[in-house]
Order: sequence, then structure tokens, then C-alpha cells
Amino acid sequence: MCLHEILEIKKSQIINPSQIISISQDQQKNRIILPLGSRNFDDVIGGGFCSKKKYLIFGSSKTGKTQLCHQLCVQAYKHLNKILGFKNIKYIFYFDTENTFRPERIRELLTPSEFEIHSVLESILVSKIMSNSAFLLALKDFENAIMKNRGGILIIDTINNHFRSDLGNRSISFYKAKDAFFKIVKKIDELTYKYNLITIVTSQVASNFSEKAIIRELPVGNQFLNHFFSEYIYLSKKNREMNYVQLVNSLNLSERKLLYKITSKGIQDYMI
Repeated sequence: MCLHEILEIKKSQIINPSQIISISQDQQKNRIILPLGSRNFDDVIGGGFCSKKKYLIFGSSKTGKTQLCHQLCVQAYKHLNKILGFKNIKYIFYFDTENTFRPERIRELLTPSEFEIHSVLESILVSKIMSNSAFLLALKDFENAIMKNRGGILIIDTINNHFRSDLGNRSISFYKAKDAFFKIVKKIDELTYKYNLITIVTSQVASNFSEKAIIRELPVGNQFLNHFFSEYIYLSKKNREMNYVQLVNSLNLSERKLLYKITSKGIQDYMI
């Protein structure tokens, strides 16, 4: 008697071990790693941000979340341009829900290679998101753009800005707010895997009131986000100059915590 007959399932539901190995090898072959440029930060996440992974970066204000997004635009231009062979097309997709994207910050991070600013900005597609309904529509339009490019980096700053606003809007029911947010997160998950994207998402936070909690803030909407984001990166301040980056949840990597600082040149290692 065959295995599928013993288990009383369809033959197509049986996965051969050789198929699993083949899929794993294909994933490794197509894997792209994007370093941030800070050795400590990159070490915490296993060398850099990987394709087909979704990173949720959260922490209190002034911990460098938006700075990180701008720095990743520059890093993507420097690294993905060579790896993927993209020329004169947009492969950095930036969803801005808080109106914080600043071209002048890109210019500052590029110094002394300021002459490249036009090329870098030409590679970035910025979408200003004014509501969660607009967010979902923008993601569908984005899929049409990414189909032409087949790869790239998706940056969202922040994913839950409008969800938080919807929760405080008495004219919007909790169910409606939750449903719209869930559809957005699910679509991001589908796009990341389907198009081999490197997906980095920042999150607004709410205080964690547990007395014994090591993580003092939690992402708004965490009960929905944790179903889709396996890589959680927590940013926290130690003092005015020192910050911690901490990997608090990962499928493959152990928890680590290292120092960094925020400078005019971006996120850098803090040397003691």
C-alpha cells in the first residue's frame, strides 16, 4: 500500500524530501543580502537584510527608524544595482505614511558622492499614503510595477500609522479598521515572497505596561503583525548618544543586542 493510501490523503499532498531540498537550494541561490553599513546592526540580523524576509523594526521616537529607511535607500542603490543589474528603472519602493521622506537626507548620506543623487532618486518610487484604503490600492498598483522589475526592496514607514488613527476614529468600527489593516499586512506578505523582495517595515509603538517586561514598547497592532513578520528588531535608547539594536524574534537567528549611534552620516557603530 502506498503512503498516500495509508494516510488517506491525495498523492499530490505528499512532498518528496528531494523536492524540499531542491526548493531550499533554489532559495539559497536566489537569496539577496542587503547590508545597512553598520557592522553591529548587520551582525545582529545575520549579515544584512535578506530577500523573502519581512523585517518589523519598532521602538520609541528618535531611535532612528526613519533614518534607517533613508540609509537603506542609499545602500540599496549601491548594492542591488550591481547584483540585480538594474539600470534606469525603479527598484526601491518607499511607502511613506507619515510624510517623512526627505530627498535632502538622501543627498546628505551620499556625501562625498553627491553627484549620484539624481541616479539614486531616479531608482526610488515614493508613494505618499494618506489612509489605509489608499494603502491597499497603492499595494495593488505596486504589484504592477514590480512585475516588470522582478525584485527590489520594499520600505514602509510606518505600517500602522493609519491603523492607529482608525482605532481612534469613532466613525470607524474596530472590525472595519482591523479588516483593512489585516488585508494590507497579508498583501505585503504575498508580494514579498512572490517577487523575492527585501521588505523592511517600521512600526509605531504603544507602551508595554508589564512590570517585568524587558521590551518596554510593543508594535501597535502586534496581534496581527506577529502572524506575518518573523523578524522583529527592537530599537531603544540607552542615553542621549547610545542606542541598542536588539533582535527579539527570528525564525533562524538567536537574540542579540548591540550598540549603535545616529549621526549625520547615518546609523553607525558606537565604539566604547
